[in-house]
Amino acid sequence: MALLSSVNIVYLRVAFLCFLSYACLKDVSMILDNASFLVLTHAMQLPALNLAATSAQLGLFAVIFGLMALHDLIPLLETNRMYFQSIVPTRLLFFFVIAGMSYFLETNFYFHNNAVFIYAFVEVWMNFLIFSAIREEKNEDFKQGHRVTGATEDAAYDEDRLSAEELEDTVEIDGFEGE
Repeated sequence: MALLSSVNIVYLRVAFLCFLSYACLKDVSMILDNASFLVLTHAMQLPALNLAATSAQLGLFAVIFGLMALHDLIPLLETNRMYFQSIVPTRLLFFFVIAGMSYFLETNFYFHNNAVFIYAFVEVWMNFLIFSAIREEKNEDFKQGHRVTGATEDAAYDEDRLSAEELEDTVEIDGFEGE
């Protein structure tokens, strides 16, 4: 099993969302004033978002991030692989569109800011890693399930040969009855 299995990456995403929820409740400036966050903001020429530590929206964001973490944790603990195979491509497309909108819609400051773009960018990155890991695991499972060995080939050949002999016997009997 690889270090970056889909399970490990989903746990990383859950931890990331829990951290965002905690940061919204404790002190959002630990994220917004981070040096790497500001470097990416200036490199992409995005306006910086400034939020007061007592902003009412932060409580709502904390709840949303916490619920998103829980939304991934429950299927992960149930080992519901079909859930992640269906939701991750949808999530990837959604956050890719959000990242594009936040960069290109320069007149809409609700979307065109550093917090929306960087969050959507991180989600695209994580969901792409999850998607790649799921595809790799799916291909490995397919290879394991459809592996053909020499003994299996010989048994399949013998079974086909016997089936052909049985078919010839039934044709002879049918031919005899028809005459």
